[in-house]
Amino acid sequence: MNARATAPTGPTYPLGAVVRLTGLGEHTIRAWERRYGAVTPGRTPGGTRRYSAHDVARLRLLREGVEAGHRISDLASHSDANLERLLSPPAEATAPQGSPLNAIRSAVERLDLQALDGLLSLQFVTLGPEPFARRVAAPLLCEIGERWEHGESSVASEHLLSSVTRGILGVALRAASANRSGPRVLFTTPQGELHEFGALIAAIVALSAGAAITYLGPNLPVDEVVGAARQLDADAVALGVVRLAPAATRKYLKELRKELPERVALWIGGPVRGGPFEGVEQLDLDEMERRIGRMVRTPG
Repeated sequence: MNARATAPTGPTYPLGAVVRLTGLGEHTIRAWERRYGAVTPGRTPGGTRRYSAHDVARLRLLREGVEAGHRISDLASHSDANLERLLSPPAEATAPQGSPLNAIRSAVERLDLQALDGLLSLQFVTLGPEPFARRVAAPLLCEIGERWEHGESSVASEHLLSSVTRGILGVALRAASANRSGPRVLFTTPQGELHEFGALIAAIVALSAGAAITYLGPNLPVDEVVGAARQLDADAVALGVVRLAPAATRKYLKELRKELPERVALWIGGPVRGGPFEGVEQLDLDEMERRIGRMVRTPG
């Protein structure tokens, strides 16, 4: 069997998220665990299953094997390496596939929801949340958005990619819910700013850097942000801005800085226009990551 007794060290996922990432039903996953020892998830103190990225990747391999006609009772005893060899087509039958991003782009343009979901989920499981956010989600969303603006891609394509990507990044955020250590950082966008992916991706990068993140969604008025920051005793509030007009951005930041406790850092990222802003730090992802790293090393 390939069961592992050691506790996973990376991010872990609840059963519902694993269903989303593997395409397997809850009953099937439980049955494969119980009858065949296909994977051995960790458990929370309350007994809830938590699956590692390795578990998710293995379940995807097992699903592919069953769909190819193999019996799960035969597959479950194989190592991951043996499964990959078993499921790989002969070298002479394998056509060049190019970059994984090319296959994803093709699925987007075809409006192939099933293929797109599978390709993005595989990249998420293979890379992990933070590299997936930086190296897959961010460039693809930017590229498809620019193509839509230039009339080279349909609105439907942009919406499909956004919807599937948001669902997968949401898995990462749900996996983060158990992490309440580290500096507390809230992520949102100002009222009137509906483009949320910059803030969402930044939240996942911050999580990887060691922060205890809370993602509040986009388009929040000042009083809601201030109330959440006070309630959660936040160390920083991070805002993503993409399209908000400079005058509206300046007005929002001035009011928010005035209402937030002085000790709470206020960060802003994205293609922000109209800065610099008094009492606000304009950070890219790398600088935010470094800033959180310093906060982790010198708490308080």
